[in-house]
Amino acid sequence: MRLGQRGWPKPVKIGYRSARKTRGLHPSGLREVIVQHPDDLDKIDPKTQIVKISGSIGERRRIVIMERAQTLQLEVANPGPKKAEPAPTEELIVKETESSKPETGESASEGETK
Repeated sequence: MRLGQRGWPKPVKIGYRSARKTRGLHPSGLREVIVQHPDDLDKIDPKTQIVKISGSIGERRRIVIMERAQTLQLEVANPGPKKAEPAPTEELIVKETESSKPETGESASEGETK
């Protein structure tokens, strides 16, 4: 990387930094606030901030935080996977093979010779 050879990542130079106004913002343009407890949602301004649930939060507390955020009309950046319903069981379809088809009695060679 120091020698500038191909195959290495480009070195960091002046000009790679983002503008001060957009630095550290969520792509939606709101400032992210990490939440670990449902009570933390009371301090959030929905016009300028977006909720980001901490990664160490379990599913049970995540559900409580999501319900509270919906009642306060707050946007959540990482709501987590929705609970998927179990897929319907597919019935086993049995296809007939050529060996199981009944024979007509005539063979192809007999029809050609007549």
